[in-house]
Order: sequence, then structure tokens, then C-alpha cells
Amino acid sequence: MDPISILKGLKDKVLDAQNFDILKHVYDLQNENLEQLKHNNDALKESNGLLREQVNSLRKENESLKQQVGELSQKVAQNDDNASTSFSEAADAILGFYHLEDSTDVLKDSIISALSDHFGTIQIESAIDELTDANMISLISMNQEGNMRYSLTAQGKKFLADYP
Repeated sequence: MDPISILKGLKDKVLDAQNFDILKHVYDLQNENLEQLKHNNDALKESNGLLREQVNSLRKENESLKQQVGELSQKVAQNDDNASTSFSEAADAILGFYHLEDSTDVLKDSIISALSDHFGTIQIESAIDELTDANMISLISMNQEGNMRYSLTAQGKKFLADYP
């Protein structure tokens, strides 16, 4: 029921009790609808306010997490830098042997014989494994006697170019 059409229908007429009740009922329904819309609007405003608070909180948390990620990335990069340049004493001695020999590939027996005065065979073999794991040297061949030839990798060559 449209109140405007009802009012137009009542124009120039005397309002009797029945028409008055219908008109009153229509206005009461509209008033209830208006009150419900106001209530819904208030609820939406409150919800909107809570969502804004949540968004602000999440933005702050996001910024904090970004900062933590940046700090952790720097620490990881520093650890990677430290890990790639800090080898065991035997591994440093092997790299020094490559540097002194001024060669990019040497036999394992040559390394062992040159360093055996300072390190045991197990220490030397462990250092060779350490350098292999760090991608500083790699096994390139093995001769018939079982002697292995290790070569400097590109990373190892770059490291030795800066070697003191």
C-alpha cells in the first residue's frame, strides 16, 4: 500500500474511521520500517568501525612482520656470507694449497702428502668433503690407482682470487 496513492484517493473526501485506520496502519508500518533501517544503519556503522579497527591493526601487524622479515633476511644473508667464508682450519689449508700451487685442479694424494704434517688423513678428507659441500671444489676424475682429482669450481676460483 502506497501512502501517496491512498492520500490522493482521500483527497476532497471526508476521512471516516475505516480509512483513518488504514492510513494509520500504513504509517505505522512505514515507521517500523524506518526504525528497523535506523537500527540496521547503526549496526552497520558499528560493524564498519570494528572493521576499520581490525584493518588498522592488521596493517600495523603487517608492517611489523615486514620489518621482521627484512631483519631476518639480513641475518640470513650475513650467516650465508659468514658460512661461505669460514671454513675449518684444514679446509683453509687445502684452499691455501691450491693457492700456493697456483693450480685449479690437484690430486687428493698431493693434498694429503702436503698437509699430513699438520693434519691427519681423516681431517683432510673431512675438509675435502666440507669444501665439496660448500661448492668450492668438485671431483673431476679418478685415475686407475684410485687417486682422485679435485678441481676448483667457479665459486672456489672467485674465493681464491680474493684469498690473502
